[in-house]
Amino acid sequence: MRRLTAAVIFVVLLTASFSYLWRLYATKFYDITGEASWIWAPHRINRNMPVAFFAARDFDLPPGRNWTRIKILGDPEYTLYFNGKRIGGRRSSDDRQLDVFDVSELARDRGNRMVVAVRSTNGVGGLIAAVDIKPEIENFIVTGPQWKIFQRWDDRLPLHDVGAPVPPMIIGEPPIGRWNFLTVRRGDPAVEAAALLTPRDVQHYRTDIPTIEIRDGVAVGGRKGVRATAFDFGPTRGRVRLTFTRGTGMPSVIYARTANAPEELTALEPPTMPFVFAPGEKMVIDPEERAFRYVIVYGGRGTAEVLQ
Repeated sequence: MRRLTAAVIFVVLLTASFSYLWRLYATKFYDITGEASWIWAPHRINRNMPVAFFAARDFDLPPGRNWTRIKILGDPEYTLYFNGKRIGGRRSSDDRQLDVFDVSELARDRGNRMVVAVRSTNGVGGLIAAVDIKPEIENFIVTGPQWKIFQRWDDRLPLHDVGAPVPPMIIGEPPIGRWNFLTVRRGDPAVEAAALLTPRDVQHYRTDIPTIEIRDGVAVGGRKGVRATAFDFGPTRGRVRLTFTRGTGMPSVIYARTANAPEELTALEPPTMPFVFAPGEKMVIDPEERAFRYVIVYGGRGTAEVLQ
């Protein structure tokens, strides 16, 4: 009996030691976002429907800060606003890297506001963020139940609440799901547009685009004919801004892509970019800067311009 008791105690101690060592080893991963949780808009994820929402948090900061840095990842696409200014964003490409933005010049002791626009074509994704203010005070503000979710866009939303928010759906703290542990990278800051470029020519035509359908649980590739509009800007570089010409009361997706030569207008291979519009949104800006000549918009529901 004593041997059995000793064996049980040994197993318990061994398990506790292993757990302690594991958490000690993983501290550098956990400390990246502290108690921040992945959050999402409350909805049925298995519906495979597009989702666009705006997560907001108002907060104060203590004086004597060394800096104010926001660590953030919105999967699959996000745009960050802080105190009314667009800070940056990107399409995440299924990675596990937090973008770090230094917003020290915009931060103030009272009345800070962070708003994150998040978009997903199939309703699946996650948002996580944390604010650091000193080497010894990291994750001072984190994503969690205190945040508000707005499911309709209003141009005043980056500055203050507009409409009735709902509480977020809490997914959990890292490591969780396909994101696992997180690392950090320097975020690409948004640059204020100096010029708005309109197309010098517009061409309408019909073409095929690749499709993937789920049939009895199996992904089946195919193609379908759609209306396409090619907006010719000449060789240029900038961020594509799409205007939705047929807005609805539901999240909607417009697919587009860029091209550099006339022979690429009907090509099937280049991947398309989804632009997910929330109710009330008329314009969506691609968070990434690109070099191209044409912007091809499918479906006849949008027009393109370029921010330079």
